[in-house]
Amino acid sequence: MAVFLFANNASSTLAGPISNVATALNVASGQGALFPNPSAGQQFAVTMNDAATGLLTEIMYCTARSGDTLTVTRGQEGTTAQNWAAGDLIANLITAGQMQAMQQSALLFPARIVTASGPFTINLTDGYGEIGLNRTTALGTSSAALPGSAPVGWTVRIADLAKNFNAYPVTITPPGGMTIAGAANATLNVNGQVGEFCFEGSNLWSFKP
Repeated sequence: MAVFLFANNASSTLAGPISNVATALNVASGQGALFPNPSAGQQFAVTMNDAATGLLTEIMYCTARSGDTLTVTRGQEGTTAQNWAAGDLIANLITAGQMQAMQQSALLFPARIVTASGPFTINLTDGYGEIGLNRTTALGTSSAALPGSAPVGWTVRIADLAKNFNAYPVTITPPGGMTIAGAANATLNVNGQVGEFCFEGSNLWSFKP
């Protein structure tokens, strides 16, 4: 998932018309510097609004900027790519998609705590959060399978709250036909460990031990 960039009071107008399939646009001369300058893995949102009626909108994600030229991905967040005219408005505004991409404070701590040993379930609803294992009774090894229908970029962390992974390791397995960093499974076996798993697509999960 790309990191969103922001700028205060970044707005301009189109220097020339663009079609609904164009992937680059020019803002008014000298005003590109008002906008962020993304590098690899970064982007910023721009909202288009027509100057004639103020009723048409389109959200785009800008993935690169060179001077006054923005490289954009069209029709984001449920909007439709449209033809735009010179003089139409463009601004770096807050959008729902940006807000939903932000990590909320509740996700900074274990959203769910597992106290029992043995197999446990990792749910899609655990995504972008943390499952804390606080196993202090009926100790034994534990295991869980990653969800098979996770979208690309879906991430979950498994945390050793009881600090006993070395004696009682946890085995995480991928869905059928997939691997974790090329392996059949991943083992959490370091006391206090927080393992992070992310679905990278193409049947591959990454693992940060």
